[in-house]
Amino acid sequence: MKFTIDAMTLHFYSIPIRTPFRISAGVISHKNALLVEMRTKDGVIGWGEASVDAVPYYAHETVGTVTDLIKNTLFPLLRGREFAHPDEVTDCMDSYRGNHFAKAAIDAAAWDIYGKMAGEPVWKLLGGTRERIESGPTVGIKDSPEAALAEVDEYMARGDARIKLKVAPGFDNRYIETIREKYPDIRLMVDANSAYTIEDAEHLRSWKRFKLLMMEQPLAETDIYFHSKLRPGLGTPICLDESMHYLHDARCCGEMGAADIINIKVCRVGGLTQTRRMHDICQKYGIANWIGGRFGFSVAVAPRIAAATLPNCTLPTDCVLDLDYMIDDIVEEPFTAPDYWTNAPTAPGLGFTVDRAKLKKYTVGTMVL
Repeated sequence: MKFTIDAMTLHFYSIPIRTPFRISAGVISHKNALLVEMRTKDGVIGWGEASVDAVPYYAHETVGTVTDLIKNTLFPLLRGREFAHPDEVTDCMDSYRGNHFAKAAIDAAAWDIYGKMAGEPVWKLLGGTRERIESGPTVGIKDSPEAALAEVDEYMARGDARIKLKVAPGFDNRYIETIREKYPDIRLMVDANSAYTIEDAEHLRSWKRFKLLMMEQPLAETDIYFHSKLRPGLGTPICLDESMHYLHDARCCGEMGAADIINIKVCRVGGLTQTRRMHDICQKYGIANWIGGRFGFSVAVAPRIAAATLPNCTLPTDCVLDLDYMIDDIVEEPFTAPDYWTNAPTAPGLGFTVDRAKLKKYTVGTMVL
């Protein structure tokens, strides 16, 4: 079963999110990204989303850099080539350095095509083992602890949720305390998005009293070493997120004992093929995994759901609740988790159908390659 990449269309979109979302790195009120529509010589179409922003708010890449790389480098590299498996597409693109968000969009489209040709859901072809996936919501940084608690109240009213609370200096102790006073036993984790330094170690160790599920990325993304120094005696499991770009990062984390958990973002590591490989490395070192998300349409959610079915992904993902933040979607049946659980799709490929009318509504430009 082979396929040849023949054509590609980039769809640029802009859509407001329900309310401005704040993390330690900044605030986002609109989602700007691009969709990749890839076609084979035989007319099979696959979709992927580059989960970036207009500016480098979270990722190093932007809509502009992804567009340039796909147009001038990746598509010319792939066009007319015959592939027997999506892994070959990923390995071919890795002849060029970095730019994982751009590569992840093409990787997703390749897996979507492969699944459709095989007549199987991508998650099964990837090696997934679970048909039910748990999700957990995220509470952004609020102006007051009471505002954060009010959002937690809304989420908990829907069911037993794993809650992730964004924190930063000045937006931590009182916020966590307020939530813990009302909800002493819920699964609560915090995410600092690199807001602290090793000099804050004693402050972070004091959070042991909060009995957190995990502390995600407290230090800078380049600080795998200092995370290994912070971890002993912390009393809270450390999860690394932004630090994990390459398979080498995961190996270093395992060798240095820098984390208990790794959040694998499919878009940040370069796609599903690299996600599976990083997952396997973590499994070898006894590091638990979960699959992280970024705001986007179900085109972006789908590969994350596939990854979340992998056997070492034992913790709830946050990639199936995008409609809590996005005002709309561009697929016919968006992925949802009303009770924080969702079923892995049964349809071939990534498991969605793009609604062309919705796509047109939110598209601000297209580029045919």
